[in-house]
Amino acid sequence: MIMNKNLLNLILLLLTTVSNFANSQVYYSENFESGNGTSWKYSDLDGDGYKFQILNASAISSDFGTKSLVSYSYSSSAGALSPDNLVTSTAITLPSDASNIFLTYSIASYPGAYGSEHYAVYLTPTDEASEVITTTPVKEETLPYEGGVATRTVDVSSFKGQTLYLSFRHYNCTDMYFFIVDNISLKSLSSNNATYNGGSLSKFIVKNSDNDIKINVKNNGSNPITSVEINWNDGEDHIATIPTSVAVGESTTVTHPTKVNYSEITKKTITVAITKVNGETDSDTSDNSGSLSTQVTSQVVPKKVVIEEGTGTWCGWCVRGIVALKKLEENYPDDQVSIAVHNGDPMKVTEYDNGAGFSSFPGMTVDRELKGEDISPSTIGSYIESRKTIPTPVKLGGTYTISGDQMSVTTNAQFFSNFTDANFKLLAVVTENQVHGTASGYRQFNYYAGGSQGEMGGYENLPNPVPAAQMYYDHVGRALLGGYNGQTDSVPATITDGQTVEYTFNYTIPTAYNADNLHVSLLLIDGNDGTIVNATHLEKGELATSNISLNTSKVSIYPNPAKTDFNIRVAADGKYNITLFDMSGKLIANYGNISISGKTVNLPIKNLLPGKYFVNISQDGISTTKELLVK
Repeated sequence: MIMNKNLLNLILLLLTTVSNFANSQVYYSENFESGNGTSWKYSDLDGDGYKFQILNASAISSDFGTKSLVSYSYSSSAGALSPDNLVTSTAITLPSDASNIFLTYSIASYPGAYGSEHYAVYLTPTDEASEVITTTPVKEETLPYEGGVATRTVDVSSFKGQTLYLSFRHYNCTDMYFFIVDNISLKSLSSNNATYNGGSLSKFIVKNSDNDIKINVKNNGSNPITSVEINWNDGEDHIATIPTSVAVGESTTVTHPTKVNYSEITKKTITVAITKVNGETDSDTSDNSGSLSTQVTSQVVPKKVVIEEGTGTWCGWCVRGIVALKKLEENYPDDQVSIAVHNGDPMKVTEYDNGAGFSSFPGMTVDRELKGEDISPSTIGSYIESRKTIPTPVKLGGTYTISGDQMSVTTNAQFFSNFTDANFKLLAVVTENQVHGTASGYRQFNYYAGGSQGEMGGYENLPNPVPAAQMYYDHVGRALLGGYNGQTDSVPATITDGQTVEYTFNYTIPTAYNADNLHVSLLLIDGNDGTIVNATHLEKGELATSNISLNTSKVSIYPNPAKTDFNIRVAADGKYNITLFDMSGKLIANYGNISISGKTVNLPIKNLLPGKYFVNISQDGISTTKELLVK
């Protein structure tokens, strides 16, 4: 008998579904969304009046829903706490014929700092607190100081056939902040089961350049993962077996050995799928795939990294952010845009404060892509170094003028790709330097006073609080022209390679602001995910956007090809910023700001492999890129 192929596929699908169901039997689960956790038993072992409680922790992670178990090691009213809190479930029976039984749960502590909470997990035949804590925990650990959200998986197969109580204990820690537990389950895991936990490919890539696809793989099986087979498909299969090492319940990121490289200036969509685990077909393929997209650009465009700092004069730790932004100005003046977003003080702009939504202070977002980052003078430069070479499809420029209390901001954005469904928005951010006030709200609380917290840019030698008379604040965000998410309809949906888009913003300057200290930065927002694509500082004065093509046509490079050095000829003497990139957009050399006299400058090229490079020459917010061949 010949069986219909569609019928055969349906039968195979049903068999796979039944097999997957059998391999992932769940014996107990609790996310506290229904019932409010009232059936659990709460014990205050140290008698300080604080216990585990059910609270909304969705601000820490949306995966927590609106109800989670929370225990504190610090209270704003009581100060430092040394908790010994226990919470215990109702009875749970694990079948005697079950195998590969694992306990999984999500945990969190305060992100960024003060996260060193200590906890233990117990499975016991009793729910009496005094007896539970005398048994050996199935898991015990101290979380890292930087805190954050994590998932834990514990093999509890030895408890099969028993009726047990599950307990979490928060103890042996002092003066941190909070400990969260949620998304608890006891279930049998199949042997080889991987989950596609997201992938990454640069949102924009330069034509004819090699780019990596990175895949985050989570092990949801009972066996350690030693290899995965992954296929990325853009109309053609690219299959590779990738060696790795992933413990049960853990995740890792692997890089596909086949690079992504396109010569067509367009958008590309790629499907990524985990096809095998440890050489065998994954037991559950329902969570094995996802899609990635990238936009191919025609040339390299220099990128400025945007740092938005959450700060406030009431925040004693926020002087760390003040010092960090000052360090950026010293070390990376041309590679970044820094903005201080104030909260709870006279410099607060409600729209900016609400839009940024900082959950802790000092806080930091980087290009609105990295959120909740710790801002520190010792590490902030690494964000600029790692992101300033990320490809971007747009070159931004423009000027602003001030007449009385009226500001006019003329902007331009030149794109280097073809878009048919673009969702970009321009945003002009007005900032002010040397903001000063005499009211008490302008004094800066300073927890580094006295030096017990170490050096902090001189603030260790200042009092707490620093009097308002001594404080002058820079990079203060004063206005969002276009709104936090950018100006709707400022950029068309259809864009062709090389096209320049223009937009003008108008702003009335409040009398309290010092117009001489105002500055404007232009940001391009990706309307699909809210991230910042590129940014630039705008110059004060008049400059027509037609000068872009005029300047470009009067810039030349020779000899080309070059061997040991090359010359740049420009239309007029002046100071120019000159950088050299390879085909992938990686910064190869930064010649910095160079004063060109006689309209020509000679620059060295050393230790470069033969090939094509890009030289970017910029002045006053306008830049052009020229190809350079090295032989």
